[in-house]
Amino acid sequence: MPTHAAPPSCCAGLRQTLIQGWQQDFPLHPSPFRQMAARSGATPRELLTTCRDLSRSGALQPIRPRWGAALRRARWRIAFDAPDSLATALAALPGCFRIELADAPAGAPTLWAEIEALDEAMLQRQLARLPLAPCAWLRLPSPGATLDCDDLHLAASMEKGLAVCSKPFAECARQLGRSEHRVLASLNAWRRNGQLECLVLKPPLAPVSQPGMLALWQRIDPPAHVLARLLDQPGIDRVITAGEDATESWPWRLSIVLRTPQLGAPSWRERLVQAGVSAAPDHCLPLRIKLPRDQPLLFNMAD
Repeated sequence: MPTHAAPPSCCAGLRQTLIQGWQQDFPLHPSPFRQMAARSGATPRELLTTCRDLSRSGALQPIRPRWGAALRRARWRIAFDAPDSLATALAALPGCFRIELADAPAGAPTLWAEIEALDEAMLQRQLARLPLAPCAWLRLPSPGATLDCDDLHLAASMEKGLAVCSKPFAECARQLGRSEHRVLASLNAWRRNGQLECLVLKPPLAPVSQPGMLALWQRIDPPAHVLARLLDQPGIDRVITAGEDATESWPWRLSIVLRTPQLGAPSWRERLVQAGVSAAPDHCLPLRIKLPRDQPLLFNMAD
């Protein structure tokens, strides 16, 4: 009697598909892995088993939300006169998503960070964990962030991460003591009104620092068209303006973070001149840029 060998997996690149394929649009559906399987060519069992293996090995993070532009929160840029060792304590703050370690001369901060929180009180709760206070801070604008979260328990549960199982939203609902329908209805409403951009299933950030440069000016206020040109320049990562809001606690009217250019690319000074900033900065600080997490945690203060 002839025998038939089991067919080979139709998705030999399934691991790579899982690592790359749902970084933007993990399905908001009662059975998301069935939908993903239909799109990837794998069976639901095969896909879920592979996903669990990747999660256990640390190659994939839990399923988490990426909050949208409409969710009301605030972002601060903060500077410290502190040793590099403070970076470890900063990275432990749930709202900290960016740290810059600077080779700074006397008179300039050596450590810079960006922290996001729902409000200033929650920012101060995080800063109180640090062994020393910042020497400078500036609240950054958040245009379009107009809606407050209407379900803090659900938001906190989503930030902790959904279980990798056949029905992750049902499991989340069970933990919250509500129906799966109600959980999915809330998430879909958040997505419609812009508080939730999407759900993501992605690998952790690589724990490497990136080289950069921080240029600081205390006495210039470029007009809007120059700022727009700066943002269009390749390699310019941050443009922070304080303008007339510059104070003793934040004396720099203009700050620009540049990624270190590749060989053969225009120098960072040439890029600034091309954009319309000809004045030399008061300080130029070489940076090592570290990203403790891919987005701030807004609802899990104990992280």
